[in-house]
Amino acid sequence: MPNKYVLPEEAAFLTNPEAAAADRITRQDFWLLAKQRQGHPITHEAGNRLHDLEARISGRPTLVHVITDGDPEPEPPTPAMTEVEAGRQRALPAIHAAVARKLHLGGGEAA
Repeated sequence: MPNKYVLPEEAAFLTNPEAAAADRITRQDFWLLAKQRQGHPITHEAGNRLHDLEARISGRPTLVHVITDGDPEPEPPTPAMTEVEAGRQRALPAIHAAVARKLHLGGGEAA
């Protein structure tokens, strides 16, 4: 019967001691996600205790808790305007005037 709280790829990673020891961040992420799916999310205080425990066991604090104040996935920067686009922008007023003349939309006398 499959475990509904731990996905198969997570279980394979977490039960492989070499992989879990080599990539502590992924191990932490998989474990925290499994706890959250169980309905037992890790509180901030418990996360701090885990961080302290990891630092004591390994001698190096590698657990990471990221708090983002802004958008975690900001929009990419707008690309610079190409020469073709700049030329098109400069030509727009002349194009609009030509279309208006052809359609008799501007000036002239009102009936």
